[in-house]
Amino acid sequence: MKKVNEKLEKIDELTTDFSLSKYNFLKISTLIKLIEDTHKHAENCEQCRENEAILENLIDHIPQLNDNTYRIPYEKAFNKIRVHFHKNHGYIPPYHFSARYSIWGILIAALFLTLFAILFERHHADLILVGTVFGLAVGYVLGSLKERKYRNRKKIV
Repeated sequence: MKKVNEKLEKIDELTTDFSLSKYNFLKISTLIKLIEDTHKHAENCEQCRENEAILENLIDHIPQLNDNTYRIPYEKAFNKIRVHFHKNHGYIPPYHFSARYSIWGILIAALFLTLFAILFERHHADLILVGTVFGLAVGYVLGSLKERKYRNRKKIV
């Protein structure tokens, strides 16, 4: 297996001509994080040792990723490794809690204010809309606070 620095240098060489949108579309920065974290967990995790070879193969296919024939297997292998990190190493996807809590905040606020409107016979749609926006904001803030500890420990991939 190549050392991590050699892999990262190879990625830099292969992506020098990439535009920012192509770099982001192919999730190269996440690929770099997966390579670093896989190396970190490889001594204790058998699956991570196997994933190191898969990641090395993914790096070799970067120049061909304009073609769907290469991109589909690349994305499948990439996502398989991400799922491994989510299930076995306690990582979460980006914005996991903020999105989930925002939806719950919208639902709870809309339900609460709909019940309020029914009980007090006030049918103001704007009251329900303001409540859902408030629920969205509160949910997003609470989710972001919960994500902060994952961001600080660099457990988001």
